[in-house]
Amino acid sequence: MAFGNFFKNLFGSSKEKAAEVADTVEHLVQENYEKAKEVATPIIEKAEAFAQENYEKAKEVATPIIEKVETFAHENYEKAKEVATPIIEKAETFAHETLETVKEKVNSFTNDTSEHADEIRTKAEDTVKPADENAD
Repeated sequence: MAFGNFFKNLFGSSKEKAAEVADTVEHLVQENYEKAKEVATPIIEKAEAFAQENYEKAKEVATPIIEKVETFAHENYEKAKEVATPIIEKAETFAHETLETVKEKVNSFTNDTSEHADEIRTKAEDTVKPADENAD
């Protein structure tokens, strides 16, 4: 029986000690968490302020650059348009002149063909008439 009391006291007191240690650890963790939170809060706030300030500075620096790029792009677009306009007009004129030349050639060929066809028809008629007359 003495062994039973010994183990009961041993494990019983261990259980109590473990509960005390757990409470102490929980209390320490809670305290350290609160301290870490207190220490980290101003650092986080400073980091947020720093980020906001740098964002604003970057925005201030970038705005004139973006405006210059927009102006540059617009000016170059206008210059390109000025340079391209005469070239486009020349191409249109060339295309129109080419079309007119092709039309003239086709009309000339058609007229020549019509004239030749008339001549051939006349010759055929002249040839057929004497044959018709001889057949009678």
